[in-house]
Amino acid sequence: MVFPNEQTLVTSFVSRLSAGRSPLGAVQVATEFYYQRGRTDIVACTAEKTLIAVEAKLENWRGALQQAFRNRCFAHRSYVLMPKNAALRAHRYAGEFDRRQVGICYLEGVEIVVLHPSVEADPIEPWLSLKAQLHIEAMGANA
Repeated sequence: MVFPNEQTLVTSFVSRLSAGRSPLGAVQVATEFYYQRGRTDIVACTAEKTLIAVEAKLENWRGALQQAFRNRCFAHRSYVLMPKNAALRAHRYAGEFDRRQVGICYLEGVEIVVLHPSVEADPIEPWLSLKAQLHIEAMGANA
């Protein structure tokens, strides 16, 4: 799949999450979560209150990895989302993703493919997790 810009990639991913076409399970989802250290492209929350952060990039996997690692402060799981070819290139550096407990995923047709799973861990700043959950709930109420 070719994505003309990051927003199209994000929109495609969110539509698949919302349609239940995800290995992440049933989730509530929101975009553009701003916090002191930055902005997360996509945040999702499972029924069990597991928070998932996703950073989307078309090419720059190193920048996405750094942002996804930063998101670990509030997220139980964190992923980098890229087009398939870029994700496969990034996966050559799986050790970097392992060290930071960050996963890699891409879109294939109507499916979300988890190429490299994220390790689940407790967030460093639980108060920020709550803020992200409230953001997701607010976005759902405005949908």
